[in-house]
Amino acid sequence: MRKTWRTNEYKEHLWNCATATTVPEFNHRMQQFSSYDVEAYNWLKQIPPQHWARSHFTGRAVSDMLLNNLCEVFNSKLIERRDKPLITCLEYIKEYMMKRICNVIKVQKKCVGPLTPSTIKIMEKNVNWASQYTVRWNGSDKYQVQGPWQDQHVVDMVERVCSCRKWELTGLPCKHVIAVLNDKADNVEEVGELHTYATGCTG
Repeated sequence: MRKTWRTNEYKEHLWNCATATTVPEFNHRMQQFSSYDVEAYNWLKQIPPQHWARSHFTGRAVSDMLLNNLCEVFNSKLIERRDKPLITCLEYIKEYMMKRICNVIKVQKKCVGPLTPSTIKIMEKNVNWASQYTVRWNGSDKYQVQGPWQDQHVVDMVERVCSCRKWELTGLPCKHVIAVLNDKADNVEEVGELHTYATGCTG
């Protein structure tokens, strides 16, 4: 797509579609893309959305990553060894991975607390946003959360899902979930620590 449609406007429309977390939001942004350039829209529509759009992902991966940067970084390291014999190439990969694993372990040892540094930054943003939301309890396990722009979402604390799907997709409690936790903060024993609501993000 980059070879044919190069401008930042195309990139912005594509990312708006790719980062939408619900199907209605995805359809709305795709319609906006269609209004901008129907040819680019038709090209993109040929690709099954489950391969590139977050709204069609399952929550199995528990990851906020959309890019293949990790593959590209690894691939770039192999360029200088591709013309070598297989054993030499494999030996290089082994040594590179050993160094990388050691470096990651060193970074992990410097972390303080149960969450990774990048996760803490995301959680801090969500905490700040959560203060702008109002919460209504349905008398059972679900809560209606309404934002300053009249956006509404439903949070199910038992199933650990939010209708925005970010909790399900990333494993991190979204701003709507944190708003519910803030509303329940009077009962500290029931709420517990915020990091306990994160899945697969602890160090």
